[in-house]
Amino acid sequence: MKHRHAQVKKLSPHQQADENLYNRALQSYQQGNYDSALKDCQRLLARPLMAGRVILLVGVIQYLQDDLAAAEISLREAVKKNGNSEAYFNLALTLGAQHKSQEAEAAYRKTLAMNPAQAQAWNNLGNILRHGHDPLRFQEAVDCYQRALQIRPDYTRAHTNLGLTYVQLKDRENAERHYRKALELEPHFVPALTNMAAFQEAGSQPELALPYYQEALRQHPESIRLMANVISRRRQLADWSDQNGPQPTDLVQRMSAGDDEAFGPLHMLAWPEFSATSQREAGRLFARSHLARELAEPPLVSAVSPYAGRRIRLGYLSADFRNHPVTHLITDVIAHHDRENFEVFLYAYGPVVEDAQRKALRQAAEHFIDVSSISDSDAAHRIRDDGIDVLVDLTGYTTFARLGITARRPAAVIASWLGYIGSLGEPRLADYVIGDAVATPPEHADDFSESLALMPHCYQPNQALAPIAAPPDRQSEGLPNDAFVFCSFNQCFKLTPSLWDDWCQILNAVPHSVLWLAPMNAAACSNLRREAQQRGVAPERLVFAARRPLAQHQSRLALADLALDTMPYNSGTTASDALRAGVPLVTAAGSTFVSRMAASLLHNLGMDGLIAADRRSYVDLAIALASDPLRLQECRSTLENALQASKLFNPEIFSTDLENLFRAMLAQRARGERGVVTTDDAPNKRS
Repeated sequence: MKHRHAQVKKLSPHQQADENLYNRALQSYQQGNYDSALKDCQRLLARPLMAGRVILLVGVIQYLQDDLAAAEISLREAVKKNGNSEAYFNLALTLGAQHKSQEAEAAYRKTLAMNPAQAQAWNNLGNILRHGHDPLRFQEAVDCYQRALQIRPDYTRAHTNLGLTYVQLKDRENAERHYRKALELEPHFVPALTNMAAFQEAGSQPELALPYYQEALRQHPESIRLMANVISRRRQLADWSDQNGPQPTDLVQRMSAGDDEAFGPLHMLAWPEFSATSQREAGRLFARSHLARELAEPPLVSAVSPYAGRRIRLGYLSADFRNHPVTHLITDVIAHHDRENFEVFLYAYGPVVEDAQRKALRQAAEHFIDVSSISDSDAAHRIRDDGIDVLVDLTGYTTFARLGITARRPAAVIASWLGYIGSLGEPRLADYVIGDAVATPPEHADDFSESLALMPHCYQPNQALAPIAAPPDRQSEGLPNDAFVFCSFNQCFKLTPSLWDDWCQILNAVPHSVLWLAPMNAAACSNLRREAQQRGVAPERLVFAARRPLAQHQSRLALADLALDTMPYNSGTTASDALRAGVPLVTAAGSTFVSRMAASLLHNLGMDGLIAADRRSYVDLAIALASDPLRLQECRSTLENALQASKLFNPEIFSTDLENLFRAMLAQRARGERGVVTTDDAPNKRS
């Protein structure tokens, strides 16, 4: 907050007394004694010659006391009385703190029209322009930051914000240049450190991100958000060596103690220390922190529109309409929607990649709308204007998330599905989470801010069974011809020290076996080999797969003998791919949605014998199957028959069930009720 004391000349005795009182109030303000300052200011407000300066000081103090509504009233009065750039600037700060971005933008522009040398106003205006995913305003934000830097070349925050904007404009060269300049000016400036870390993560050497996060944490060792960043990045590198660094238990304890600092919820789904309740709370904190402005806006749509006599309008919103597991799963479902009763809209953001998968989606739906180049607000208004009845968020808190769209409530019914396998934690973001009786049993309903919407079979759709090309020979994939091959093609962040203990125990119990893993970065490969050796497993028994096109990957999976699931973050599409290739999968059902995904798949195949009750049983089951060729062959034969008989790989049936679930959601919301819904609750249920 800026406040200057204007000199008054040739004062009368009364004026001098008022000026002395004002100076005392100003001194109290500068010393942080706000109540005393306000008390003196109240005595001066009736003085016409003093009122302009006094009400400005009152507004500044009210802002600092976080009494934003009162501060806004005072500062609007200061603008009327003073009309100077200082009053407008402080009003802009207060409006911005209340997430009144349009009004704040206007006040900053007024500030700069009066005082174009105000570097902080240029920086803050740039921040407003950068918010909302509107590329047309990104360039104007760049111009604002550059104006700030012309005035103050050493303005670290402007360099950092400019770097972040260049990232949004996909100009990595300039982004890195400004991040490095910010760190040259202030090596310990946390926003620059964390933004540089995120920049490195998105590059070709993600291991370079960790030192920046660690330095940021050294500057603010009590920050939950920075602790979570360090833990997440170490897990992505399978770096489990720092037992003195932050651990997931530290975050749980801090949350339990009432610490409300937000951190990214996605990776904590893979941390065994986080219960379903902790997951929901982490989502809530993140939403309240990062979406405060959007959540404060009135909902765009608040009531279900009658749909009798017309088609129900379905909207699917995703960052992943391209070659991505979510798209692989849903394309056939969308293609099988009943066009007589449903009109389907796809809203795409995230990377714009016109690949075969995106083209297939365009053909599957009647409407494909790219909202990647418009703001969250404009995207939400577009969805509202399209009259969407049920909007399905397929991204949640995953990469490229834009929950600012759903936070504005552009549809009467919003459902979370597939992308984020947990509770979003904030009721306004979704009314329902789509699950099933195994993955999200009704007795777990309190674990979610959303109501449970239960599919009759598995919540996860799958492509229809189709012939898979014959697998290559093992040698071409770096696998020994005569070894027993365990496989797990999950991302590195799903691996935990305790899971690695289990896998190494399995490998040690099955001589001449190898573990075939997904492609990983060099640092993760090195760390996993070291961790295996420490557990008595020769590093060469780990085989890291080469990257392959999807069809080639699916065909090579048949080279494996047994797939090992990850806990607590289970395999999703990875599990379906293994099962489709005829490879049995061993899992253990946990207590969270994300830890019960594979159990749902196996249950719906009638393969409950592959679902262990706990980790000990999981290890024993994997060893038993690997040690008994006849039992394993019987398991594979059972799986082969189950694939043909199950509804799991029938997207047409799945689509009909999903439509009935949407009808049930609409009916419940129209009644103003909340609670578990199933397809049996659908009016005019179709089969």
